[in-house]
Amino acid sequence: MNYRAFPLLLSLIPSSIIAAEAKVEMGKFSVRPTLSATILPETCLPLSVDAEEWSSFAIEEILPHGSLVKKGDLLVRFDSENYDKKIRDAESAAAAGKLSLANAEADFASAEVYFPMQMQDAKLKHEVAREAWDHFQKIGRDSEVKEANIALRRAELSFDSEKEELNQLEKMYKADDLTENTEEIILKRQRETVKAAATILELNKLAHKRTMEITLPRTATDLERAAKSADISLKENEQNIPRNLELKRIAMEDARISAKREIEGLEKLKADKDRFKITAPADGYFYYGSIEDGRWTTGDAVKGLVVHGAVMVKKTFAVIIPSTSKMTLESFVDEPTMRLIKQDLTGFASFSGRADVTFPAKIAEVANVPGTDGRYHVSMTAQYPAELPAIAGTSASVNITAYEKANAIIIPANALKSTLNGTWEVEVKKGEGTEKVTVTRGLTSGEKVEILSGLTKDQTIITP
Repeated sequence: MNYRAFPLLLSLIPSSIIAAEAKVEMGKFSVRPTLSATILPETCLPLSVDAEEWSSFAIEEILPHGSLVKKGDLLVRFDSENYDKKIRDAESAAAAGKLSLANAEADFASAEVYFPMQMQDAKLKHEVAREAWDHFQKIGRDSEVKEANIALRRAELSFDSEKEELNQLEKMYKADDLTENTEEIILKRQRETVKAAATILELNKLAHKRTMEITLPRTATDLERAAKSADISLKENEQNIPRNLELKRIAMEDARISAKREIEGLEKLKADKDRFKITAPADGYFYYGSIEDGRWTTGDAVKGLVVHGAVMVKKTFAVIIPSTSKMTLESFVDEPTMRLIKQDLTGFASFSGRADVTFPAKIAEVANVPGTDGRYHVSMTAQYPAELPAIAGTSASVNITAYEKANAIIIPANALKSTLNGTWEVEVKKGEGTEKVTVTRGLTSGEKVEILSGLTKDQTIITP
């Protein structure tokens, strides 16, 4: 078959054969959106581990989900073995911190006394070294040269004197032509004295030479180096002593802060001691997960609520639903549905699987902004049947009467066509032909739409 020719064939068929006719009806018209809802408590008590310091909470014991509990009943017990070890370590660290602080304070106190003394000592050494060098250059060198020269001259004079005396004695005793024993002794002694004086003279010459060539240059070098070293030492002390004292002060402050942190950490750890047991804050039901903003959230966190599983700190992992808490119907609807409903609208609800039992429901609140998923939160109250108690977490279907009119003009929704100027029109049968009539439309319910003006009862309209 040639499908391309199909539109042409249709154009050859009279419109009366393709289109259908419908009567404009007048009757009861209502818009009743159906909302899928979850039954949740109006109030619940969130449970979390609000620890300040300890972060590892492994479950040692936990009641089953949905347990009926009394106020004070144990819900969860956590393993505290590692915590107890940490407490011991923290106590040791706090004690060590106190000792370190005491040492740092004593060190700083000593430095406050010792460093000024060290500065004074450096200044004194600098003055002594500089004065010694200056004295040597101005007076000392010349004085030592003079002393060396004098010592040498004295040795020379002493030698000359002793030698001259020996010569005189020899001349005197030679003239006698006879040398007595006593005279021989005197000559011998004088000759020894001359030898000694010669030796002393030689030693003085050597000492004089050493003084001039070695001792004085070496002394000059040593004194100059000592003066320069004292200059450097004084400058370093002037720079480093204040810095070192400040470093001691900073070390003391660091030790003080560290000790304070260790103590604070220990106190926080001790405050977490009571977090290893969670008891029921009220009579009610123990539910895993969190209930917030109309949603019961379980997810992966609930999978960890088993023995040896872990609970995240400061995050709700379960709730207590008080026995006295009222149950509400919580729903999330799309934007078209949100625009149909409003606060105080009523309807009827039924539990999932029990459509045979209905009970009155009423909208308590409709969110005016969408959630992050684009849906709008709707909260409803209900008069639950006595034979079917409302259980948190179960589901229900709610049929809300959003609009109702006892005597409305109703036509099939597919009979309406939009125009280019934003109005609506309907093709109405007139005699053997048809004419297009502009109408004002109302709400739509399923395949029917209410017409507010433009049509009258029993008119015949054309529908596709």
